[in-house]
Amino acid sequence: MILISGEALIDLIPDAGKENQYDAVLGGSPYNVAIGLARLGGKASFVSRISADANGEALAAALLRDGVDLSLVARDPRPTTLAFVMRGTAQTGSRYSFYLDATSFDGVWPFPPIWPAGARHLHVGSIAALDARHGANVVEALARAKPHASVSFDPNIRPLVTPDRDAVLGLAERQAGLATLVKASEEDLEWLYPGRGVEDTLAAWAALGPKFVVATLGEKGSIAYLGRERLEIAPVKVDVVDTVGAGDSFMSSLLFTMDRDGALGAGTPAPTREKLGGWLNFAARASAITCSRRGSDPPTLADMEAAR
Repeated sequence: MILISGEALIDLIPDAGKENQYDAVLGGSPYNVAIGLARLGGKASFVSRISADANGEALAAALLRDGVDLSLVARDPRPTTLAFVMRGTAQTGSRYSFYLDATSFDGVWPFPPIWPAGARHLHVGSIAALDARHGANVVEALARAKPHASVSFDPNIRPLVTPDRDAVLGLAERQAGLATLVKASEEDLEWLYPGRGVEDTLAAWAALGPKFVVATLGEKGSIAYLGRERLEIAPVKVDVVDTVGAGDSFMSSLLFTMDRDGALGAGTPAPTREKLGGWLNFAARASAITCSRRGSDPPTLADMEAAR
């Protein structure tokens, strides 16, 4: 089992054909990662707070439909968290405005006090990992998980939600130092370290302790550091329909292909350069498929084989 921790919410996406109207779409970065992992055939368990309102019921039903375990989900009487999405380009990505206060996001995060038997990996990221309400608890959860499992971290920065750069930077560096692997976008790293090159940050984070770190660069592909070794992954060409969920699909497919190769779990060795390159190419192909679709709609394993 792979534990995926983070927020579940409703994305309100502008309807391109109707002015001032929005489509309500199930979302949240970690939520998308759990869905993406399960669609590929991975065993995912979601660690989150989900409202008991109608939107929350829809969020929970979609997780169950794709085979995600909900035994570590806390149901909350407060309303579902909302995010207004402003569409961007392939270069800039989408922008988000979040409504978190007095929603199901506000409660204590339901990390299990005793490590679940059979859980070999914990993934954390996005708002729930870096918001002041939950960040310290996430750091504690990563530290508790380390003897039992591998861990991953995706900062997925939302500046409108976490504007205190210094506080977020401290949390991000602590979580990166506890992680087995880190994935971040170019935009994340540029916001955390204004004026510093992405590769300088990757090299610095690689020295904090992860086995490898990777930065996604949109249409420019991705770059990874395996210790001091640098890997460059070429972009996958695709007609972009939407960038929503592309980074989440990269993350979920990376975890899936690593798990398929037996590379998740406490004490697993660092990958070879060739093995890491194969994982990242798989993740890039999954992300490209998601970009060819509207909204966050990650591929199944059959979709991956067909596209190949």
